[in-house]
Amino acid sequence: MTTTAPTSPYRVDRNTLRTNQAFIVGLSVLAFLLGTEAGRWVVLGTALVMSLGTLHEGLALFKQVHRRILKPAGILPANVHIEDPMPHQFAQAMGSVFLFAAFAALVGGAVALGWVLTWLVAALAFVNLTVQFCAGCFVYFQLDRRGLLPSSIASTRTAS
Repeated sequence: MTTTAPTSPYRVDRNTLRTNQAFIVGLSVLAFLLGTEAGRWVVLGTALVMSLGTLHEGLALFKQVHRRILKPAGILPANVHIEDPMPHQFAQAMGSVFLFAAFAALVGGAVALGWVLTWLVAALAFVNLTVQFCAGCFVYFQLDRRGLLPSSIASTRTAS
């Protein structure tokens, strides 16, 4: 008897994710270097791009840089894996929430808190970029395992 591995309709290009993470890290560092007055707007812009990209893949501007520029130019080829993109989307949504909170803190005068939140997002994106551990994905899987995610985003795998 021959068994075949189940096929998944899901594909994730990890180099697209890495490009996204590199932008998050780079823009977070740039925001800090610019200082609170100008940097908070970079934090807000990054949060907006991340949240819009979470809502619709076509609006994921950082990812589009890989898809439309880096990959076609042969600078950073595709690195496609069969996996569910939802944990990555969840992680991006979490990061955008933290950056919106950072912006609110920076605008509201809680400057230290704003930068701590910004650096937290940057650090986690850097860890994902360099060692491929996604903290937001880990949170997703823990919530999913406990049945705490809404059915609209929960895993479709069956329990065994």
